[in-house]
Amino acid sequence: MKRIDIRRLLCAVALMTCAAATPRAAETELAEAYCSKQAWTPTGSESTDGRRYAPDRNVDIIHLTLDVTPDFEQRTISGTTTIRFAPIGKALSELRLDAVDLTVTRIESSEVLLDTEVTANEIILTFASPIAAGREATVTIEHSAEPTEGMYFRTPALGYPAGNEHIFTQGEPFSARHWFPGYDAPNEKFTSQITCRVPEAMVVFANGRKTAEETDPGTGLKVVTWLQDKPHPNYLIALCAGFFESIQGDYNGMPLSFTTPPAHAEWAANSYRGTADMMAFFENEIGVPYPWDQYAQVVVDDFVAGGMENTSLTILTTRTLFPDSIGNVRNSESLVAHELAHQWFGDLVTCKDWSHLWLNESFATYYDWLYHDHAHGANSRRYVMLQRRESILADESDPLPIVWREYDDANERFGYRVYTKGGWVLHMLRTQLGEELFRESIQTYLERNAYGNVVTEDLNSVVEELSGRSFDRFFDQWIYHGKHPELDVRYEWLAAEKLAKISVRQTHETGGDVMLFDFPATVRFFGADVTQDRTLDIREVEEDFFIPLDFKPEIVRFDPDLNLLADISFDIPNAMLHAQLVNERDAIGRVLACRALEDRRDGGSISKLKRALNEDSFYGVRLAAARALRKIGSDAAFEALLESMNQDDERVRRSVAGDVGGFFEPRAREALVNALSGTGADAAGEEAEGNAETNPAVAASLIGALGKYPSDPDLRELLGGYLRSESFRQMLAVAAIGAIRSLDDPAMIDPLSAALRERESEFTTRGFASGLDALAWIARNEDDRDSVRSLIEDYVNDPNTGRQHAALRALGTLRDPKAISVVKAFADRSPSDPAQGEAKAALKKLRDAKSVPVELSDLRGEVTKLENELGDLSERFDELEGKLDSRASGAQGKKRRWFFGLF
Repeated sequence: MKRIDIRRLLCAVALMTCAAATPRAAETELAEAYCSKQAWTPTGSESTDGRRYAPDRNVDIIHLTLDVTPDFEQRTISGTTTIRFAPIGKALSELRLDAVDLTVTRIESSEVLLDTEVTANEIILTFASPIAAGREATVTIEHSAEPTEGMYFRTPALGYPAGNEHIFTQGEPFSARHWFPGYDAPNEKFTSQITCRVPEAMVVFANGRKTAEETDPGTGLKVVTWLQDKPHPNYLIALCAGFFESIQGDYNGMPLSFTTPPAHAEWAANSYRGTADMMAFFENEIGVPYPWDQYAQVVVDDFVAGGMENTSLTILTTRTLFPDSIGNVRNSESLVAHELAHQWFGDLVTCKDWSHLWLNESFATYYDWLYHDHAHGANSRRYVMLQRRESILADESDPLPIVWREYDDANERFGYRVYTKGGWVLHMLRTQLGEELFRESIQTYLERNAYGNVVTEDLNSVVEELSGRSFDRFFDQWIYHGKHPELDVRYEWLAAEKLAKISVRQTHETGGDVMLFDFPATVRFFGADVTQDRTLDIREVEEDFFIPLDFKPEIVRFDPDLNLLADISFDIPNAMLHAQLVNERDAIGRVLACRALEDRRDGGSISKLKRALNEDSFYGVRLAAARALRKIGSDAAFEALLESMNQDDERVRRSVAGDVGGFFEPRAREALVNALSGTGADAAGEEAEGNAETNPAVAASLIGALGKYPSDPDLRELLGGYLRSESFRQMLAVAAIGAIRSLDDPAMIDPLSAALRERESEFTTRGFASGLDALAWIARNEDDRDSVRSLIEDYVNDPNTGRQHAALRALGTLRDPKAISVVKAFADRSPSDPAQGEAKAALKKLRDAKSVPVELSDLRGEVTKLENELGDLSERFDELEGKLDSRASGAQGKKRRWFFGLF
């Protein structure tokens, strides 16, 4: 629980009251920033109550042919699109195609056209005579565009290395329409052919298989054609072209490849290496062969997401690449497995509309976890799922269900509910069905719906058919309603009766959005040489279960195998926690024991956590022990961490570094510096030489942790040195930037400015953006901000949109009124300009700073945060009172008692 300093809050409120007479900037700016966002409503059907559904399919799109030529200097695309289609159900008089900001120069059709109209968002074709249902027809459209989304250029003019020029596309959910016209909704599938014309030295990737490659004698351009002869939706149409280097492989004779721009080629093998094993695992686990002709993975600079599962062609971010020196701290396995699993879930079968997006994303998430189990063992998979469960439970205020139609923009659907929460729901389904029946159900679900669209009921119907059980309530409570169970679990040993009493209360609020849950849960009892499991069927608000045992349990575990998505409070005595902490039969139990001991400050608990941190065989336990010691925060806990920094496992070493850095203590800073340099003192306090940290991810964590200590010449020199250092993707320099921002020391303005000026091309877009932000932050209180403002303003017209947007944000952070005119020029642009939103937000900050002193403006934010925290506490207190009252009155149900094996 967060503690609030009431005295600080009262002082802050007093200062705000004194400042009330100071004129404030117009409050309409923020409102304008929202009201002016008039986005084009994507293709779809919307009811009067705001719910979104799949659009009508007036035609069946049979085949799409694209022939395009990118212009890398002008960053434009031109070409022709031919669509072969047939009306469905009735004669067609008018065909509407999604097309945003396309310049159309020619339209032809196999049918006589009465009229054509090109708007900002559509191409409308009216036929002289209606086309009969089922009769095939074609339209050909010649077009060009300078796309702001959907297709992206990476060229030297945008700050990318020469010799690495490339383009890539990203269609999900509705962006393909920005570079070619079509039916841009997921409930229509068709075959496709893409021809791309590029300079001779470039290569081209697209969906399906390459069918032709030749040189056009008239233009000298290479002409490459790819055919996808199996149906797929518009948003999965993909194209990559440019200078690339590839690793070639195969899986059972099917081509595999992993491709990067040349500048990144040396790290490609590390990310590619697990692909064939994943393919074999998924085919065996899913029961359906890989459904496409080949599998290519192409890494591109500054991809707009982590990865995109286009049919047979996954596009990945360069952030997934890693060198050998990074050890086990980071790898590409999860991303590569997730995107590969999509080739079945999302590509072979596709959600009918975005409300059922979990059928794409949750399956990819869960099969990534299953592969993790295959590659690293059940305990490691459970640990990953535990972390994901904690992230789900952290959002206490979200009541929305997984299937949800009341969204304004399809991008709103891409949140944790359709990824990790849905993955957890699939895990619970697998647990209830058993592995074999789950596998049979998924195989049948895919085979029946192959190359088609699905909704949640398609999955439910297969599960019910093969299991003979009703799963209506399962899907109702987990998919169509929101939240998760919140459980208060108690244990009591009744010695005279030799009964274990387990009491379970569902403490969450129920209502229209959230149900009272019905689910099975396992309780495991550990004795000296025996283990017994019992399954509890939980369905009431409050229930008692009495379980006869031949032994008094030494350890009691609720949901021991991590099969339940629930917020579980299970308070047990220290002695039982200490026994759980050393139980070699239960790795996740040891992790949870560490978590529970975070609130125990006694010497015995600290000693046992230190032992776990240094001796436990499972890295997850060691990470949890380090976190627990940091949260305990006592002198003894600090000493335990300090003496545990030398860890062989790099994941644990990095975590311990961060946890040591969590103490505001001079010796912590000294330990961090020593770990970086390899110097320090041994256990006897004598100077000793060690090994300087060579893992860039661990070193970056050490550097970042230094930002919370007082600045002095030594620290400034150290961070300045890292600003000039060379490392993979400049990780150490970027870590130094983060530390400099945290230090908030204006003395670092000059060295940081110099690093940004001199090393601009060496930073990633994200790294450079963090530098502009840090520079603005540490200069915001200076009287003279001209030089910093000038440096930042140099990037407001940068053709690299990442740097441009970062510059606009940084001007807002700098809060120099002299920047208002520059930022306003961007804020006054059309809402279709991506920079406008950034500029409006920055302009709001600048105008606020002009009317309120910077220090007071900072303080206002702190006061607002504190007030919100107080309000949250008050609401939670009221909520708790209400829950207690309702439990006392038995308003939501009667208490149930269950006796196992007694009658």
